[in-house]
Amino acid sequence: MTEYIYGRHPVFEALRARRRVFEKLLLARNTQGDLVRRIESLAASLGVPVERVEHEVLESLVGRDAVHQGVVLLCGEKKGLSWKDLLGSTRNRRDALVLFVDRVEDPRNLGAIIRTAAFFGVDGVVVSKARSAPLGAQAVKAAAGSLEVAEVIQVNNFTEIVRAFREEGFIIVGLEVDGEQCIWDIDPGPFPIGLVVGGENEGIRRIVRSLCDYTVRIPGKGPVSSLNVSVATGIALYEVIRRRNRSKAS
Repeated sequence: MTEYIYGRHPVFEALRARRRVFEKLLLARNTQGDLVRRIESLAASLGVPVERVEHEVLESLVGRDAVHQGVVLLCGEKKGLSWKDLLGSTRNRRDALVLFVDRVEDPRNLGAIIRTAAFFGVDGVVVSKARSAPLGAQAVKAAAGSLEVAEVIQVNNFTEIVRAFREEGFIIVGLEVDGEQCIWDIDPGPFPIGLVVGGENEGIRRIVRSLCDYTVRIPGKGPVSSLNVSVATGIALYEVIRRRNRSKAS
């Protein structure tokens, strides 16, 4: 099945990662710039056919509202790990950090979460399939290429997979508006961590929350009661890593 990646940075990162089968690179006739030249050169070096087409051709593929920047890559699905592979590579590592994303419905939020996870070097991102945004072109664009380098796995049996990681020694931490503890007060300890974040409207499902060893909140002082899920995820990941680094230094 052909997928479309659009936008200059996402396309460049996809080509550079080489984790897909590339079919064709389409460039709008009037599209120029240093990054476009680098994209075109990289595609040519990989043997990917490059075509200059009218702007309308790109719109017909990805939609009028898509910010494609004159660049669209036609390719196959990304090759990645299974959740069992991810568990096998992290179960015995005390510094392992896996992010579980439960029912985030906005592809821009999902893409931003994946970009944040890639920035912090998270070992893997496990995303529920049910009522979640697909890992399609919008999420890829929002991730600004990070989806090509991060280990992202979308799964049907999300709850059972969270349970499997917990049974293998992961401490499961749920991030909630009404979490029982302030995030500054938890001590990750010398254990692998699974951080769970929930959807924009309902948060973490009750059945998933029941698997959490801790639920934590991010305290605020202003009149706004909650944060965007991608922003909250970034703060939580930073805090886990900051505390681990502090423990190593002491």
